[in-house]
Amino acid sequence: MENNHEEAANVMAFDALYTTNQIQKLKVLLPYIEPPMQKNMAVYIKYMELQYTMRYVRKHPFQISGCSISSDQRPDLQSLCLQLSLYSSPEEIKQLEQFRSMIQTMETVQEMSQTFSALKEIFPDMSASSPFGEASDDSGGSFSMMDMLTNMLTPEQKEMFEMFQQQSKETRNE
Repeated sequence: MENNHEEAANVMAFDALYTTNQIQKLKVLLPYIEPPMQKNMAVYIKYMELQYTMRYVRKHPFQISGCSISSDQRPDLQSLCLQLSLYSSPEEIKQLEQFRSMIQTMETVQEMSQTFSALKEIFPDMSASSPFGEASDDSGGSFSMMDMLTNMLTPEQKEMFEMFQQQSKETRNE
């Protein structure tokens, strides 16, 4: 719940940057204006905001502080999905949740692959199949590290992993 307030504060901070106190006063007065005039006043307020924003951007051509990520920094897509869901319809929220789930699965698969590689370096004699479906050098087959790791996945994650594994095989065969 606190995160929602923080994200709303970010939006309000952005809005405050591109408006003036005079425009804010007009927004406060809007509900007190006669209903037939409210639509005209709303358009006028947006027009004033647009004019102010254009003047502000011309005067300050640099990037907005805190509104971009550095080129070496990876965006947090899961957090972005949560932020977008605050302003989304129920159908869009469902799609964002599916996207978040897919991102989580990909991260889990990547972590598993790194864990598998590390374990293979630590225990080179251990029989295990590659995360990409290649047979191991040891044909004993007494222990499959990949089976153990995939058993730790949820059914949805396992299905996504198998889909990635199949795509990897198809890509190698081309």
